[in-house]
Amino acid sequence: MAKRKTYRRKKPGFKIPLFAVAGFVPGAANLKRAYDDKIHGQTSGLANIGTEAGRIYLGFDNRIGANPKWNLAWLWEGSFPIVLGFVASKVASRLGANRMLARTGLPIKL
Repeated sequence: MAKRKTYRRKKPGFKIPLFAVAGFVPGAANLKRAYDDKIHGQTSGLANIGTEAGRIYLGFDNRIGANPKWNLAWLWEGSFPIVLGFVASKVASRLGANRMLARTGLPIKL
């Protein structure tokens, strides 16, 4: 007699990768600070956001009055936290933390 196969079904739904989303928080906070405080000396808040986004995500300062320059340290405020969040999410998945969270029924994963 043939053995009956058991199928595992996944629950339908969208899981939010918590560590990956948390990596975007420092960059968003810096962009808000640039908009509110106009820290780059430009009159428009959107111009300040553009300058700050170039600095923290690309490491490049492109203001007209300053000499355009590239600095690796600026990436620690925007790009590196995103990369570290995705790496931490992958490590948590490999260690089985997401499986433990799935058993609780919460709509998040690490």
